[in-house]
Amino acid sequence: MLTMVEYVHQRISTYSFQVGVDFTMGNGHDTLFLAEQCPKVYAFDIQPEALENTKKRLGDRQHVQLILDSHENMKQYFSSFDIGIFNLGYLPQASHHITTTLPSTQKAVCQAIEMMKKALFIVVYPGHEEGYQESLWIHEYVSQLDSHQFHVSCFQMLNKKKAPYVIEIEKKQ
Repeated sequence: MLTMVEYVHQRISTYSFQVGVDFTMGNGHDTLFLAEQCPKVYAFDIQPEALENTKKRLGDRQHVQLILDSHENMKQYFSSFDIGIFNLGYLPQASHHITTTLPSTQKAVCQAIEMMKKALFIVVYPGHEEGYQESLWIHEYVSQLDSHQFHVSCFQMLNKKKAPYVIEIEKKQ
């Protein structure tokens, strides 16, 4: 079975797009994947360590803009995008005390849904307290999206409690 991130990458490869956004840069795996798929990529993180790790992973790719800022400030950098990825939680191999937070995630997800042209993928990690709170809100919020405007699906392991899962939101064309 695919990991959640592998599943997201597989799903993204079914779309054609010009602008991709990694809303939670981390160590740059999603950023690199997007950079290999499209001509323009934006990537956000609040930790300088994430930016440095991602820079190393990307090499000399010039079409990627790494942004040391919160994803909730996305409107300062672009007005729309085709494909976006949130990989919520904390930076792997770093402090687990620095995580995405519910207030920031709420603002960013709401804005991203307004600004997206094609699809948004949210990898949710309910295994830690902040992630659990995010999961409750995300589930409730995306369940209320207008079914005439969006398809919303969930990919998860049903026999593993608190395992990461993916929410996919596709804008109807």
